[in-house]
Amino acid sequence: MEGEGEQVSSSINSAFEELRTRVPTFPYEKRLSKIDTLRLAIAYIALLRELLTSELDPLTHIEKGLRGELPSDQCHMWNTSDLTARLSWINWENLGVSPTRRSVLSSLALTADAINN
Repeated sequence: MEGEGEQVSSSINSAFEELRTRVPTFPYEKRLSKIDTLRLAIAYIALLRELLTSELDPLTHIEKGLRGELPSDQCHMWNTSDLTARLSWINWENLGVSPTRRSVLSSLALTADAINN
């Protein structure tokens, strides 16, 4: 029985390690706790889901969400200080977003973080 518990624990830890590689983190950030990883993943998935259904381009949608220009039911799940602070570190090119607009997110994320705190 003890061996099964260790396997389950190992499997869960492996899953968290994989999840940590998929959520946006700061380059200098220490390993996120499991709960912080889950919270960040929930917010990030909510953001990506919204971006897929939005009629706006991704960065415009995020900009409007950070400025409070979208209905609150649209961005309440992802507009958290944990995620908004990390938006500038997302590899937007992998999501098909022009790299020239990345600087806009840096300033918006900093502004939103100050507003949220």
